[in-house]
Amino acid sequence: MIKIFGIGNILLSDDAIGVRIVESIIEKGKDLGDNVKVIVGETDYMYCLDQIEDGDMVIIIDSTYFNIAPGIVTKLSFEECDDFLDGAFTQHEESLLKVLRSEYRHIKGYLIGVEIDNLDFGIELSSTLQENFDFICREVCKAIKVILKER
Repeated sequence: MIKIFGIGNILLSDDAIGVRIVESIIEKGKDLGDNVKVIVGETDYMYCLDQIEDGDMVIIIDSTYFNIAPGIVTKLSFEECDDFLDGAFTQHEESLLKVLRSEYRHIKGYLIGVEIDNLDFGIELSSTLQENFDFICREVCKAIKVILKER
């Protein structure tokens, strides 16, 4: 099965982008296939780990901090993420991706990242991400479909 997780802190503005995208996918009832499960993970990586079984492929949708234009969508395999895990690409000290790469390396998957604009306390996305939210969601869904085709 393919498990898609929306990750982020919903109290830190743009850090919630992964959660908001997954909520939108669920709300709109996007049909990604019978073998795809979409999960709101927020910052609870232990809950997310409990949802993963051997043989699953994992797609993590999360905010990124690559110092590129806000709203840019990046798709990286877990192996490609290894170069960034000790850097500042994510707000979370411990994260689902970090745990998967350190303790569950046999689990294959991808990070689909959305570059943030703002990390202030707040429950709303920045105006930059709000104004481009539909476009960002479409880009993320395109990336998911590419991954599903490659599988």
